[in-house]
Amino acid sequence: MGVMPPESTSRRPLLKAMAGGVVAIGAVGAVVRVTSGSNDSPGGPGGRLELSSQDESGVDALDLRLGDDLLPQVSGGRFRSAQLPTTTHSMVAFTWTGTAEPRIQIKSRRDGTWGTWQTAGILHDLPDPGSGEGGDVIGTDLLWIGDSDGIQIHVAGGRPSDLTLVLLHPARERGDGLLGAEASGRTTSPQARATPTVPRPTIVSRRSWGADESLRDGSPRYNETIKQVHVHHTVSTNTYAKEDVAGLIRGMYRYHTHNLGWSDLGYNFLVDRFGRTWEGRAGGAARAVRGAHTLGFNDTSTGVSVIGNFELVKPGRPIIDAIAAIAAWKLDLYGRKADGFVRVTSEGSDKYSASRVVKLPAIDGHRDTNDTACPGQNLYDVLPMIRRRTQAVIDRYRNAAEPIAVTRRASLSGTPAIGQTMRVDPGSYTPSDATRTYAWARDEVVIQGATGSSYVCSAADVGTVLSAGLQLTSPGREPVTQVLPASGPVTAPATVTVRTRGGRKGYATIYVQVSPPEGSSARATGKIRVQVNNRTKVVPLADGAGVARFGRGRGFKPGRYNVTVIYPGNGIILGSRAETTITIPPR
Repeated sequence: MGVMPPESTSRRPLLKAMAGGVVAIGAVGAVVRVTSGSNDSPGGPGGRLELSSQDESGVDALDLRLGDDLLPQVSGGRFRSAQLPTTTHSMVAFTWTGTAEPRIQIKSRRDGTWGTWQTAGILHDLPDPGSGEGGDVIGTDLLWIGDSDGIQIHVAGGRPSDLTLVLLHPARERGDGLLGAEASGRTTSPQARATPTVPRPTIVSRRSWGADESLRDGSPRYNETIKQVHVHHTVSTNTYAKEDVAGLIRGMYRYHTHNLGWSDLGYNFLVDRFGRTWEGRAGGAARAVRGAHTLGFNDTSTGVSVIGNFELVKPGRPIIDAIAAIAAWKLDLYGRKADGFVRVTSEGSDKYSASRVVKLPAIDGHRDTNDTACPGQNLYDVLPMIRRRTQAVIDRYRNAAEPIAVTRRASLSGTPAIGQTMRVDPGSYTPSDATRTYAWARDEVVIQGATGSSYVCSAADVGTVLSAGLQLTSPGREPVTQVLPASGPVTAPATVTVRTRGGRKGYATIYVQVSPPEGSSARATGKIRVQVNNRTKVVPLADGAGVARFGRGRGFKPGRYNVTVIYPGNGIILGSRAETTITIPPR
């Protein structure tokens, strides 16, 4: 089976192969199980690679050395496995040591069908040299493939002697689909500036997404300042569901710490395709935590990685807004601009040698600092928009003047009914000479010309909800706007029109029309109650009209009868009644 490679960190000992009913294959970290059967070889009849859970991370895992038995050579420099059955896995990666850069592809089996080949690109999101993280371990990007039960591997350009397959399956946990509503308040900067600061956006905490803190190795490290925000993409899928994201991050966390030997999850923050922001590396979201995401440039930056592949799709508005919100908050804490450039000193990357001073955008893409396609062309193309939007957020808060102080809120009085007057009491505020501007809206659509402190409800308002807006302005102060909705929709009385017809056989037919005020688009709906002497019928309205018929089977005797029609109302058109008579002619 060959010699097992050393672990990347001393705290992670090799696990012993399990005994009893399984065959052990050379592996690092997690136990590798091959189900016994008529043929104990993985991929043979009855053979199957089994993931197992070895910690509290909630992630089943398998780390499997790929030698000649599993990944044989098929031609010069090319190696291909059989179609290997596995227990359920949803994430795939590969690791090795040394400087080799093999070209690795995988094919997965989902729902009984083998898919197309996918490339596992080499991971360029890395810690800085000398940071004490990582060592000699090289890895691929972590691929999210969805629940799969088979894998085939193709390697070109040579197979490293310790090439290791990593299969992960983070199970969904109760509550994963409900994450994202964890509100946070404002956070002041370390410099405690007196001017207003950009508020902290909503961030799903490590505790909420289920970080197993025992996977971390050592305490967080901190930078002296933050000059940049580096934008990345990760996991290479765009089809995950909301309830998948917490598990995706748990799998990423396990891969970064256990397989790559990093002290923690590499990114400071992650953004999903739904626009939610997640706390990555531990140490405090508001602090300048040193990440492991941008080789050579982690010492003065924070890293934001969007979960997805943006070579394939364009980022949606929720993603753009989320990046701008987190970037504005972090850069503003350290007094930075988002739409300019900064000079930073490289600690050594594959693009800029150590000690070289580089001029870079304050918000840049990973490809600006390293030889990589990250964050994907489509996400890279919208970085100028993200910079402008981020700076607009910063400017809005930095330039905000002290607001007008409202000591008693404005209020709205009056009954929302046709012909009635609604009035605004402006309340109390400082300074007391602030200018008042009024506006009125009908179902949130501004009513042209309605700019006074009072408003008379008209037929056009019937069935709609009125609201009054009051804006207070004063030179040198931030304006204050209050919106005051009415207690309910505007109501109106109905006009009930009755027409009768008496037949010679004792029939009585009552025609009723219930009409709202002229000019109203509301309609009378519901039912009417029609009474002829002591006989009563309840009939429905259709477009405000109803017909009640009496006398079939038991006709009225000739004579005059009283008719009463009652409309109970529908909450908008008020109840009403009408009385008349009907004459039944002699037979």
